[in-house]
Amino acid sequence: MINRDDELDWLTSHLSRSDRQFLVVYGRRRVGKTTLVTTALDALDHDSQYYLCDQRGPEHNARQFAKQCAAHFDDVPPDVDGFLDAFRYLNARVDGPFVVALDEFSYLVESDESIPSVFQTLVDDVLSDTDISLVVLGSSISMMEEGVLSYESPLYGRRTGQWRLEPLSVGDAAKFFPSYDADSIVQTYSVLGGVPAYLEQFDETDDLLTNVENHILSKGEFLYEEPEFLLRQELREPTTYMAILEAIASGATRVTDIANDIDKNASSISRYLKNLSQLALVERETPVTDPDGRGIYTLTDQFVRFWFRYVSPNRGTLEQGRTAPVRESIAETLPTHTSFAFEEVCRQAVHTESFPVACARVGRWWYGGDEIDVVGVNPQTKTLLLGECKWTSSPVGVGLLDDLEALEPEVRWQGSDRDVQYALFSRSGFTDELDETAARRDDLSLYTPAEIMGLFGGSYM
Repeated sequence: MINRDDELDWLTSHLSRSDRQFLVVYGRRRVGKTTLVTTALDALDHDSQYYLCDQRGPEHNARQFAKQCAAHFDDVPPDVDGFLDAFRYLNARVDGPFVVALDEFSYLVESDESIPSVFQTLVDDVLSDTDISLVVLGSSISMMEEGVLSYESPLYGRRTGQWRLEPLSVGDAAKFFPSYDADSIVQTYSVLGGVPAYLEQFDETDDLLTNVENHILSKGEFLYEEPEFLLRQELREPTTYMAILEAIASGATRVTDIANDIDKNASSISRYLKNLSQLALVERETPVTDPDGRGIYTLTDQFVRFWFRYVSPNRGTLEQGRTAPVRESIAETLPTHTSFAFEEVCRQAVHTESFPVACARVGRWWYGGDEIDVVGVNPQTKTLLLGECKWTSSPVGVGLLDDLEALEPEVRWQGSDRDVQYALFSRSGFTDELDETAARRDDLSLYTPAEIMGLFGGSYM
């Protein structure tokens, strides 16, 4: 695993405690939940069982789980009617600490709304006087938050810890490609994002476009149909969801624009956007200075954005095995595509401990036709950070700083009693005039891709 140290330490420390644990680990698909939990189980001094639930219902899964436990103990499979029976059998065979990890627990909750109540009885009664700890994993974020973690769930208050596993930052993603320079890292992140299962598909000995052609554009490869596969597995009407994602990837961000793109009534797509948000594929974004303001919809996953921009519209060509023309199109437009991801990379960089301005929240700002790429706020210190990002082939000059300073009065936050800081991020560096300006000012920072990646702890100079 790459940089899951905090998550692994949390999990192993809880499972090594003397008291019984009930832990919840959840997050979107492919983010590394199974690897995290199985790695933790392997590191324990005591026995454990990992079981992957499927969609055939609680009774079937309970029987299969009991059968797997019986094989572990070299025993005859018991006759069980459900998970209460299965854990009673396990309790009778276990002497001392033991951990059970149930993966895709959300399948059970989805198929039977009584499952949280069943597991409440299991935790409160069947396991009450045992040393059997339970870890449940789930990929349906809404199902886990509503069915397991929420106040309304019968399981509320039983858990001893929970962790929502997030995609890796660009700094962590870079560790998959130690031979890439900073430019290549940013471009690769714009293609794959931070999902470990996607990052490990690329060969770091090949350049980016070769990897794209071999592992995304080529029929039969894991990434070739991945977004479509996820949607078909998780959602009904996958065609409508795919149309919505393609519309957002093409630049439609407001509900009315998305609806017009897919020829649907705006009022009818709200539930689709809600479901995509629950899968952590789409998020509703508001100006960082106004969290309760009117929002827009953006894709949270860089690979989904790349796939719907380049793969989905070209499936006819790619199905014929003609990858070269699509690769050429990507090569021509990749700088434009990367520019959006570069903004996200810069916002992540502002969040690092190494960045000189401490911000409690970081995002974008817009009002009317004006927009600022990077805005950070710290209410405690009344600090406002304003930043712009340019993924261009020419050095950035003082004109960009002048434009940013001109917008500063339009950003309504904390009134006039605030400390305003500026940051500029540029692929191609800065003009001598801007470098000299920055040297004279303590409220202005300049960053190239190598310096940005350096904030994450890498060395790219």
